[in-house]
Amino acid sequence: MVKITSTFKLVFGTVVGFTLVSGITAVGIASQPQLTPQQERVFETCQTTWQTGIGAVVGLMGGKAADLLHKDEEDTEDKDKQ
Repeated sequence: MVKITSTFKLVFGTVVGFTLVSGITAVGIASQPQLTPQQERVFETCQTTWQTGIGAVVGLMGGKAADLLHKDEEDTEDKDKQ
């Protein structure tokens, strides 16, 4: 079994937190009828952070899933050798 470390949990939680905050902020700004140039820049930053955060979450989950698959393969090989 692959252990999920406290460091991974901290990183994953931080990425999810920033992703949610930026996504919610982008939606809030986008709902405004008219945006100032400063609001447009904040919106673009939040939108980019949202997209990057989604990619990071998928990457973290994919990396952990790959660890699980690799561990299962090692366990199968160990059983076959016995």
